[in-house]
Amino acid sequence: MKRLRLILIVLVLLPSLPSCAGKKEKLARAAAMPAQKVPKPSFLQQCLGKIPNPFHKKQKPPTALLPQWTGVIRMVNSAEHFVLIETNAISTAVPGETYLSVAKGLETASLRMTALRNPPFLIADIISGDPSPGEKIYRPKVNPSPTPDPSATPAPAKRAAAPKKQIPSAQR
Repeated sequence: MKRLRLILIVLVLLPSLPSCAGKKEKLARAAAMPAQKVPKPSFLQQCLGKIPNPFHKKQKPPTALLPQWTGVIRMVNSAEHFVLIETNAISTAVPGETYLSVAKGLETASLRMTALRNPPFLIADIISGDPSPGEKIYRPKVNPSPTPDPSATPAPAKRAAAPKKQIPSAQR
C-alpha cells in the first residue's frame, strides 16, 4: 500500500520537474538575446505614407458635463438687486464670477457672486433676469482652450484704393 502511494506521488511530481528546468533556460536565453533593430521602411512604404487616407476615423463627440450645483436661492430682494443663496460648500463660490440660476431646465437669471458670506449663506448680485426662491445656482463651465472662430477674427486692414483714372473719350 505504501509502495502504491509512493509510485503515485512520483508519477505526479515527475512531469513537473522538466518544466521548471526549461523555464530557467528560456529566461536565460531571452536575457542573452540582444535587442533587434527596427527595419527602415522601404521607398514604396515611404511614398505610400505620404498619400492622405480617404477613410478617416470618426472623432468621438465631446462628453456633456453635468453642471455642479453651487446652491439654492432662498430669498430674492428685487429692490436692492441681490439674492440670498444657501449652499453646503462655500469654498466652491468664487467672488466676482458669473453664475446662472435655473428653474425647470431653463436659465432664468444671471448672478454675480459677492465676497459677503455667512455660512451656509452667500449673497449674489442680480445682473439680469428674474430669479425666484427655490431655483438652483451653478457656474457655467468655460472651455480652457477655446478654438479660434475663423469668422470672429478681424479682417485685415484694406489698402486705400488708388483713384480711378478717367480715360479720355478719344481712347475709348
